[in-house]
Amino acid sequence: MVPVMRVTPLTGDLPDLPAPCGSCVFWQEPRRTVDAERKRRWSERARESSGNWGLVLWTEDRFQGLIQYGPVQLFARSRFLPAGPPSADAALITCMWVDEDDPVGIAERLVLEALADLKSRGATAVETFAVIIEEEDRQPQHAGHRTLQDADLLERLGFVVVRGDGAVALMRLELGGLQPAPSPAARVVERLRNLTTARRPAPEASR
Repeated sequence: MVPVMRVTPLTGDLPDLPAPCGSCVFWQEPRRTVDAERKRRWSERARESSGNWGLVLWTEDRFQGLIQYGPVQLFARSRFLPAGPPSADAALITCMWVDEDDPVGIAERLVLEALADLKSRGATAVETFAVIIEEEDRQPQHAGHRTLQDADLLERLGFVVVRGDGAVALMRLELGGLQPAPSPAARVVERLRNLTTARRPAPEASR
């Protein structure tokens, strides 16, 4: 039997997530990086103002990865990063955590799930900070936390560079006005339409 992959909202309340994620405030705070109480308060405000602020990917009941995103205003650090600030009209994908089974595949799936969710909630554009890696310096994709995303992966999904600063780039994908066409962005739209992952709460055993 093929394992069933599914996504659930990232709310800060789910167990079985990587321990650092519960207290990490790198994106939420301009100066601090770890503060569990501030993360808890931010999570509550984020849910009240804009709903869930990310997704968790599971295979059956096993954690596979997570991705964090939401309105730009939720992430104070984004104003100060190289190549920033992000545009006020865009949703922002900030970071993700990928498991060791298939880091590249899981990362791509997480981004696609995030795009599908954001588009369904009315977002017309998505931006994210990426790292540009020269081919000769590229290493096999690894599991774990990613503060900056892989520019090559984002390009394959239709993102384009807004501006760069050294190895850091701010990248953007327009969602609102895309029409089917022979382009990378159109292929992303088609994949979003075909995405059939069930979005339902985690079973009680996983809470």
